[in-house]
Amino acid sequence: GGGSNFAGIAFPFIGQKMRGEATKTRFVAVEPTACPSLTKGAYAYDFGDTAQLTPLIKSHTLGASFIPPKMHSGGLRYHAMAPLISHL
Repeated sequence: GGGSNFAGIAFPFIGQKMRGEATKTRFVAVEPTACPSLTKGAYAYDFGDTAQLTPLIKSHTLGASFIPPKMHSGGLRYHAMAPLISHL
């Protein structure tokens, strides 16, 4: 969750793109509008869980207390983006 699936699929190809080996490759990530952590979240230190027990991680986040609408069906209810995706 939190962008790790996108990272697992895209990172090998992003590496090729950065090394100049793949010139026509384009990367498009999508996220549900109910949990727009990458496009609407702040890039800040936040807890990785809602109980606020984990170490702080720097990522795009909607806040550890964020709760999506009841109609959200985008998978896991995670309030932040994977730190490596945020770092891109």
